[in-house]
Amino acid sequence: MAKKEWKTALIVLVSVTAGFLLAGSGILSRVHGQSEGRTAGVICVVGQAVSQYAPIVLIDVPDQTILVYEYGYQNDTIELTAARTFRWDKLLTDFQTDGVTVEEVRREVTRRQR
Repeated sequence: MAKKEWKTALIVLVSVTAGFLLAGSGILSRVHGQSEGRTAGVICVVGQAVSQYAPIVLIDVPDQTILVYEYGYQNDTIELTAARTFRWDKLLTDFQTDGVTVEEVRREVTRRQR
């Protein structure tokens, strides 16, 4: 999988996790859209089509697993592009693979407060 696709999958994972945290805290109310569904602990989100393909993300909450598929409109195919558990990801306090670190942001904020 190309680096750009992994970044997209990571963004989806972080967004879904943030949504779960906000929805569970009561800050945001639950919203149901045409392109999402839920049944017995499994959530399905269909993304916007790009270049005749649409991402389909399945989140199995009880098993703590995320699956990313790519649906091809032209040839009516579906292909698994990524699968992983997020069980261990939740235990990380600070981790990222690109950009500024949490420590760099903390230092900059502290510097500006002086």
